[in-house]
Amino acid sequence: MEVSVSTTTVSELCDDLLRHIKSKPDVYKDQRNPPFRLGLIKKQFGHRPASTVKPFEIMDWLEGMDRAPATLNRYKATFSAVYRYGKQRDKVQVNPVRDVSQHPVNNGIIRYLKPEEEKRLRAVLQGAVDACGPQNERRRKRLLHRIYELDIALGTGMRKGEQYGLRWRDIDFKQKSILLRDTKNKSSRTVPMIDDVVTAFKELRKLSLERKDRAIDRPNSSPDDVVFGIGDNKKWWEAALKDAKIKQLRWHDLRHTFCSRLAQAGVSLKVIQEAAGHKTIAMSARYAHMDHTTLHNAMAILNRAD
Repeated sequence: MEVSVSTTTVSELCDDLLRHIKSKPDVYKDQRNPPFRLGLIKKQFGHRPASTVKPFEIMDWLEGMDRAPATLNRYKATFSAVYRYGKQRDKVQVNPVRDVSQHPVNNGIIRYLKPEEEKRLRAVLQGAVDACGPQNERRRKRLLHRIYELDIALGTGMRKGEQYGLRWRDIDFKQKSILLRDTKNKSSRTVPMIDDVVTAFKELRKLSLERKDRAIDRPNSSPDDVVFGIGDNKKWWEAALKDAKIKQLRWHDLRHTFCSRLAQAGVSLKVIQEAAGHKTIAMSARYAHMDHTTLHNAMAILNRAD
């Protein structure tokens, strides 16, 4: 049956893309955010024939959302993907989102976990474990799980999706390495494991927690060989930050912390690039300014001799 380009609605295009995303969870690892974003797009434009939506309407909608620039860019990317997939299926001929400008993002300030903040955070997590009675062993395992999640994030610098997408087959205890098969840069890479990370993985394995992958609409399924007992840590992370009185810290900022601590230890930018899997060394250079101790020591040679 031939589909009329003029009558295909935005809602139909959104549904097509969502079905495509859900059918390929190994390719589209984020199965949680796209449905939400597509839902908002459908709410605003769903009834409209897709061919009638203009770039300025999309721009006005984004600007009226009162969200951070980076968040607006993610909505724009999702909206563009709707039309791009529609074009591939011959349901539309033009992608109006391509003519909508990106919102400038200020990457000048890098947030990272300060030592005193980490101390408070760990005290909160360990306190919850200690307060859990022996009669609730499953909950105690879940609470310990959170500590190991944190250890691995700080010790590897993995992106959130990379970390929670791990399978045990990707962990090589003998070589002390982690294989990331499908990274943001569309290539695999190997992450070395420090002793703290090796210990965290071994303790995780002892917990033997299963994971229900609700994100892909299979509430009773547990992915084979999964490392982490959860697919998303948003709820416990936000609660722990609140209890530790830590503000404006995202899980992704633990990756910044990993890079900044390497820089502060005097590690070269090339090594940081390799460790973090940055596409260019310029991305790693953002952390060089955080190495204040090394900078001050280097500049000390400019002092006048007595």
